[in-house]
Amino acid sequence: MRLKLSRDYTAGRHRDASRLRDLGSVPDLQLVSEPDTALLSLIKVSSRSQTLDEEEVLEQLAGVEGGAPGIITPETAPQQGVEVVVRREMCDLVQFMDRVPGQLEITTHHLFFLASERRDGHSWVTGNFKVRLDQLREIHSRRFNMQRTAIEIFLTDQTNYFINFSSSKVVTKVYNSIASLRTPNLTRVGIRKPARLLQSSGLTQRWVKREISNFDYLMHLNNIAGRTYNDLNQYPVFPWVLVDFESEELDLTDPGVFRDFTKPVGSQNPVIEQTVRERYKEFDDPTMGKFHFGSHYSNAAGVLHYLIRLEPFTSLHIDLQSGRFDHADRQFFSIASSWSTIYNTGTDVKELIPEFFYLPDFLKNINDYDLGKLQSGDRLGDVILPKWAATPEDFIATHRGALECDYVSSQLHHWIDLVFGYKQTGPEAEKATNVFNYYSYEDNVNLEKIEDEGERRQIESIINNFGQTPTQLFTEPHPQRMTSLEAWRSVVRGYGKKSSCNLLEHLDNVKTHCVDVSGEEDPVVFVGTPTIQTRALIASGNPEQLVTVTISGRLNIHGWLPFSSTKSRPFTFQFDSNAHFDRSRWQTVAGPFSQDLPVSHNLFILSPNNKLLVTCGHWDNSFRVFSIERSKLLARIEHHEGILTRGST
Repeated sequence: MRLKLSRDYTAGRHRDASRLRDLGSVPDLQLVSEPDTALLSLIKVSSRSQTLDEEEVLEQLAGVEGGAPGIITPETAPQQGVEVVVRREMCDLVQFMDRVPGQLEITTHHLFFLASERRDGHSWVTGNFKVRLDQLREIHSRRFNMQRTAIEIFLTDQTNYFINFSSSKVVTKVYNSIASLRTPNLTRVGIRKPARLLQSSGLTQRWVKREISNFDYLMHLNNIAGRTYNDLNQYPVFPWVLVDFESEELDLTDPGVFRDFTKPVGSQNPVIEQTVRERYKEFDDPTMGKFHFGSHYSNAAGVLHYLIRLEPFTSLHIDLQSGRFDHADRQFFSIASSWSTIYNTGTDVKELIPEFFYLPDFLKNINDYDLGKLQSGDRLGDVILPKWAATPEDFIATHRGALECDYVSSQLHHWIDLVFGYKQTGPEAEKATNVFNYYSYEDNVNLEKIEDEGERRQIESIINNFGQTPTQLFTEPHPQRMTSLEAWRSVVRGYGKKSSCNLLEHLDNVKTHCVDVSGEEDPVVFVGTPTIQTRALIASGNPEQLVTVTISGRLNIHGWLPFSSTKSRPFTFQFDSNAHFDRSRWQTVAGPFSQDLPVSHNLFILSPNNKLLVTCGHWDNSFRVFSIERSKLLARIEHHEGILTRGST
């Protein structure tokens, strides 16, 4: 689902959780104060438009099938254009640590989920929903409890749903039913194995060539390997990057401030690594097998540990702790302390989550929860930051910079080998002290073949408590990322191939052609052409648009083609018909610019199709959206405290 930060309207319940932690019991207390109750009622009313209740869904699925309410079937809908059922399957909607049982309906126009029971306890639990088929963007195969029985649906508005079915055969039927409808925006259906899906995507090659960032690549790997925000037992996993949290300033050119990416996080300390190796040789459980670490680097408890200060994770933490906050010394209160526990004890092997690289809010106790007192007597509040970070925002920016720096870029492939690659299992995992609980690996579990219900539940409990290793994506060593210089050279050399299109190799043959579109008193500061070329227009000879903006804000739309039938110049250029007429016919970008800011190309962004122009640098701290086709100001957005000095896509 699409998570949003929101105010906590049930703080009364969390005060009870603090009291339970401290006293062991709670007398008769009002769980929600009167003002909060009023707010909650307003929230329930306002959120009703975002979900469908049972009656509304049945209206959408109106029809008769065997005398009972249902969707119209092909047999009962001979008339053209009527919405027809394609498939109906029982399923569970998976949300964080909850499963909402219900039914998925696939029709010729929509997907419907109708919950079979209401969940009123938590506001974040989605009930019924309806999705138009043209909103479907991607569908991926997913595991649930280590079984390939689920799918995750991604929509064009960034919403997503995780749905689990009774068996893998049902998943295949659902896939085929949706694929047969030929929805217009569905670009990827992940029926193929994740490793093949990654290979066909070309993402690894793009990362090696520095075309995408380290953060983006890790997010893609997590997604393809089945990690998801919808299931806390399969949350995206990111590496600890730094080991220096005590210095006043952080030197990212010093390799000594980084962790060893060739080793799991639990083996960073050489003394502990040796202990782990010796224990592995001696330990051999007939049921669980050998493993280096009894816990896992990613599980639901670890995610809640990091995100305890944000809802809905605060409430989920309280539920996991039987209605109370955990003791303060076991909670996440200091980044330096967390790393010290990992490095010095060997009992905690948690890696990080993506929020450490983009979300400062999880480091703040914005709801002022009573998280308890440490043994030192200090009360828990905001997370204690490293000395080199002044604010949570400063920490996130510096930490993200560390992830993207040259040293991490040169070493990150080793960590990928451990978590997603060839060192995940087998002899290479043993050498790297990277073996975890037997049931944390997908190939070791097949719940569909376990007939004994008690044994099945026991294994499911182990999976949920110990964690799940991501799906293996690589069986060979992951390639190392190019340095910045190597990436630049590969571009210059045309990636090792002869290329007549490489401008830097043909500078002697470059000729310039000048076109005057404005005078010296009002020079042009911005020129833009479509980045999405309309091949049909080029083939027909009809010109594309070339947009120019002058220092005074005058907008001209010229005709442009990158070829010409004449020898005078190798392109076609048609002047804007308004460019040479009187000033009353000129178009101008709406709104005056700040007098203290030089007007330059940095203040303008042209949409890829040349239909919209975004401008900044205005006196009122706004940025504005201008329609080129309609010559009209569409929007003025004021959300900044200062003047915007640069725009970027």
